[in-house]
Amino acid sequence: MGTGIIGTIVSLVVGGSVAAVTVVGVVSSQTAAPSQSPIDVNQPASQVIDYGSN
Repeated sequence: MGTGIIGTIVSLVVGGSVAAVTVVGVVSSQTAAPSQSPIDVNQPASQVIDYGSN
């Protein structure tokens, strides 16, 4: 009986740790700044990026 309770507690701790690391990884990857930004909001409006035309 004692082994089952210890196994359950260990499983909860391991599962909780995996879930926490997963949530932190997803949130940080979704909220991180991009490595390259297509435009800077502080640039003057005269500097427009040309993405092509039809």
